[in-house]
Amino acid sequence: MVSAQSLKRPDGWWQCVNPDGSVTPVEHTPVAREFRAAGVRTVSDVLRYSAQKYHTKECLGTRQVILRHMVQIEGKTVEKLELGDYEWLSYQRVYETSQAVGLGLRDMGYKHGDRIALFAETRADWLIAAAGILQHRVAVCTVYTTLSDSGVVHALTETEVPLIFTTYELLPRVIKVLPQCPKIRTIVVMEDQIEGVGDVTEIPSQVEVIPFKTLVKRGFLSHREEVPVPKVDDTAIIMYTSGSTGVPKGVELSHANIIAFVTAYFCRIPASSKSRYLAFLPLAHILELVTELALLTRGIQIFYSSPATLTSSSLKVLAGTDGDARVAKPTVMTCVPLVLDKVIKSVTQKVEQQGWLKSLVFKKLVHYKSIFDYIPFTSSVLDLLVFRKIKVELGGELKTLVVGGAPLSIQTQELFETMFGCDIQVGYGSTETSACVSVMRSGDTRLGHTGPPNDGVLLKLRDWEEGGYRVTDKPNPRGEVVIGGPSVAKGYYNRPEETAAAFYEENGVRCFCTGDIGEIDEYGCLKIIDRLKDLVKMKHGEYISLGSVESVMKTMPLVENICVFAEVLPDFVVAVVVPVPEVLLKIGKEEPATALTNPELDNMAHLYTNRHINKVVLNLIHEHGRSCDLNKWELPAAVYLTRDVWDPESGLVTAALKLRRKQLMHRYAVQIKSMYEALKNSK
Repeated sequence: MVSAQSLKRPDGWWQCVNPDGSVTPVEHTPVAREFRAAGVRTVSDVLRYSAQKYHTKECLGTRQVILRHMVQIEGKTVEKLELGDYEWLSYQRVYETSQAVGLGLRDMGYKHGDRIALFAETRADWLIAAAGILQHRVAVCTVYTTLSDSGVVHALTETEVPLIFTTYELLPRVIKVLPQCPKIRTIVVMEDQIEGVGDVTEIPSQVEVIPFKTLVKRGFLSHREEVPVPKVDDTAIIMYTSGSTGVPKGVELSHANIIAFVTAYFCRIPASSKSRYLAFLPLAHILELVTELALLTRGIQIFYSSPATLTSSSLKVLAGTDGDARVAKPTVMTCVPLVLDKVIKSVTQKVEQQGWLKSLVFKKLVHYKSIFDYIPFTSSVLDLLVFRKIKVELGGELKTLVVGGAPLSIQTQELFETMFGCDIQVGYGSTETSACVSVMRSGDTRLGHTGPPNDGVLLKLRDWEEGGYRVTDKPNPRGEVVIGGPSVAKGYYNRPEETAAAFYEENGVRCFCTGDIGEIDEYGCLKIIDRLKDLVKMKHGEYISLGSVESVMKTMPLVENICVFAEVLPDFVVAVVVPVPEVLLKIGKEEPATALTNPELDNMAHLYTNRHINKVVLNLIHEHGRSCDLNKWELPAAVYLTRDVWDPESGLVTAALKLRRKQLMHRYAVQIKSMYEALKNSK
């Protein structure tokens, strides 16, 4: 029987409670007491504490690149990597190297009040550089590598950074934007294992280029005089988010904000010093950064990876080379929903390629295992006979998967847990709240919620009358989610008006208005049901949640991605769909109107524009939507199929793979208009 996980206080705030209904103040939790005794109050303290406690233990692991191969795939040149084992830096070495980075920067004249940018992929050097910068009360400005050039320029010029850390791979982009960033006078390049720093001939003479290893060496040789001690209220991170709308905003996070999450992490996530963590999300994403800092305090090994090398079938992994997950065998991972959808679709496609009979049997076994998961022997037999090979793709030892960044559909959660035999803990939060403010408790088998508020987090709902959401709603209160507590950010850098609109103080508590619509269930757990900006009121008075419709449709094997658009007056919705090519081709071959009789069938471009195929896809979408209990007005009345790739580089999705609705509407304006006109003319 599930007991209440949070309770509402008389002042309207919800806070987490123990199974017996009591409340343990966050400062009295075991982790908080441990940190207080060890003097852990800032990000810099985390590395010092971890090094003292774990010293020679393996800390940060980097996969060795043996050789690069350039191969031709469908007329395109693609880089394939031959990869070796992981090589490790110990906890002590990580701390010493971060100190050296800080001392090297101090020798160059950087001091309290300055800002330095990090524009690099997820890697050990990123975390080490950030820690080194922070030790000297210098703020770190993080910039997503997937921001557009204009977004990068905006972040670098708004913060007026004089120095930027980047990598061999990203150096050409930095060189490209340098003319628009006159304040930058130094570039520190994190070297490639084979190519080193790379070509620097196009960098202006007035801009100094320093290899990362050279900066570290300079720090080790510098005079070790006393350095300033970071303050808890210092701005530690200015994190530029690739938001779903408008120009990127820099969220100012203090040391206290970040430590609030680190303190609460192990109150909810089951991990120990024996755990292994595979890191592949951007470190410029708040969830990844604070998660890695939390893991360091428990002596956990961090294996660095990337989406391009995660599995053996990932884009850059050479045939015959194991993906990072197979080598690392992680027990804990952090992920975003779209990646889970892609993994599931990859598995089902491989099964379908083995014939309809095996595909049917597999689907039945997945269904039966989801039922028998509560019967240990039956579940174990199915794992051994059927799902073992699937689980090996992610190492075979995954126990806990923390999912955040976007809503996770119930179908995806259930399927993934069944296939991979792990516990998915869904969380909710944002950069403005220092990542997750609520996470499902381990062992909670209920689906569709994000758990109670974390330790130290206050959560409440406020009425949104226009949308019909009220805290007095029955059976559960609903409304806009407001977060309060020490994890709430200082505000937006140089954006006083936007800060005032989203943040406020209430009885000494810092609060943030999320713009998300939530519901608190009978157990005190939060469920995100809508987003203010995603709600469209139709002519008949009903609201359509575009995000909810998209979340349902993404569970289709056919749909790689989808964006739904609604106009109020026509009173119906349309969608732009990125189909999974293999599934679309299968449909083309099975349909009598296109199979064999069409000499262009092997030309995939024809399938995207074929009217009959479009109608078949639309019918499949309607069938799936109805099976998932969508209302008829939520079903797209027309679809446009696109071959475009929706990745962060395209500017159509964020680094967390959330849709950028405004940019998508602009990109497909002609097609959207055409769909609406055709629908009007057909009436």
